[in-house]
Amino acid sequence: MNRRYYENVKCTSMKLNIERIYTMIKTQLIKQSKKPIAVILDYNEYKRLKEIEEDKEDYYSALKTKLENKKWFSHSEIKKEFGLC
Repeated sequence: MNRRYYENVKCTSMKLNIERIYTMIKTQLIKQSKKPIAVILDYNEYKRLKEIEEDKEDYYSALKTKLENKKWFSHSEIKKEFGLC
């Protein structure tokens, strides 16, 4: 990292962004016989991709539940049934 440039930056959030950019690992493909067999990627990128995957699973689970259930209750109906209003 160019320390001279980094030390001249006054804004803390900008310093954090510069640091993050310099510490990111560029995605690497590992190949065997010209075929991709593995990927090395930045941990933050891995976490971001896992969140997307989990969101997708949650979406399809909610969609399945919605399709399977024919009768729905409003929030006020549920509160009334449990004596909360």
